[in-house]
Amino acid sequence: MLLTTKLINSKNIFISSNPLPSAKGHQRTKGKNPLRMNNNAKDLLAKYHAGTATDEEKQLVENWLLHGNNGPLDISENEFNSDLDELRDRMEEATFMPQRRKLWPRIAAAASILIALGVGGYYFIHKEQPQQLAVNRPLQHDVAPGKNTATLTLANGQKIILSNALTGQIAKEVGVNVTKTANGGIVYTIADNNEADANQFNTLITAKGETYKVNLPDGTQVWLNAASSLTYPTRFTGAYRKVRLTGEGYFEVAKDKAHPFIVSADKQDVTVLGTHFNVNAYNNEPDLKTTLLEGSVKISNRGQSAVLKPGQQASVQWSDEKIRVAVTNTKQAVAWKDGEFIFEHTELKTLMRQVARWYDLDIVYKGDIANDEFNGEISRDVNLSKMLHILESGDVHFKIITENNKKKLIITP
Repeated sequence: MLLTTKLINSKNIFISSNPLPSAKGHQRTKGKNPLRMNNNAKDLLAKYHAGTATDEEKQLVENWLLHGNNGPLDISENEFNSDLDELRDRMEEATFMPQRRKLWPRIAAAASILIALGVGGYYFIHKEQPQQLAVNRPLQHDVAPGKNTATLTLANGQKIILSNALTGQIAKEVGVNVTKTANGGIVYTIADNNEADANQFNTLITAKGETYKVNLPDGTQVWLNAASSLTYPTRFTGAYRKVRLTGEGYFEVAKDKAHPFIVSADKQDVTVLGTHFNVNAYNNEPDLKTTLLEGSVKISNRGQSAVLKPGQQASVQWSDEKIRVAVTNTKQAVAWKDGEFIFEHTELKTLMRQVARWYDLDIVYKGDIANDEFNGEISRDVNLSKMLHILESGDVHFKIITENNKKKLIITP
């Protein structure tokens, strides 16, 4: 399934005037397009908007829409703007209404109506979310999105749940102050007496549905995704700065040419001097991925090594442990840090692993589920039900249940 629209917070739709792919069940009309030759095009379009068009009239409009025939309609700019307001409302309702067929091609078809009077390029629409969403079938046992929190384990074993901690100093170890910032991160500062013990380690852990940011003692900033952990010394000493990661983390490493920064993730080491990169090392993913945004990094894995340039991604499959390097979409790789899901030819099961980690639930597949591909963007701030209404189609359906106080998402054909 190709999602030909881009949704953010279920409010914004980005529409391309490029031709749309053909949809099953729609045959392209040979020769001249009948809708463009019809003097009553505006009336037909209005009937389509109002839902009063006959099946034959709907077919005529949709054939025109689905095959990229975006020439001008017989409609004035004022009339177009009036229809635009109405259609935006209808599109927003369609986004959250249960669908009998694939949702995204349908929205893409409706979106094509809004191309401005045959002019090429792009048209951007923004509409504030209404107070009451048009959802005819709300999902029971809805799940809120993840939140900004984590558990910090100090060297002495003390555990601090950071969402419960007040802003300000939350811990003091030998020579080190740990402070929670107003925007919900923690910062390590070395005391002037320089008594920090290099053998003391802290561990920051995010459970499913949690994310957090930490400023390490050297000034390096690390964002942890859900179901991840970072273990690090309270003070970096020696020839290098080394931390251990499980799950996923985004790093902006403080520059220090004399002391390389090393991220150890499973059997792989990422060595840098000062750069921005992301490491995805979830053990339920098929490979370990390192994505470079800025600077340079060296990937080492069981005697193999590779140096990445900005815009490249190294992947190591758990099965053969070979390092593969390719150009990638860096925005997609770090979308989680920026509060978004970005899907680019993302298979359903891959997408659902991300959903499971962020919404803290188990995924259960029942029946023969098509592993469709998805393209698009959705905010990580929305409730699960809202995301599922966007994703649901004729090929896949969702149901949220609770068993033994644990949320489960049942996926069926």
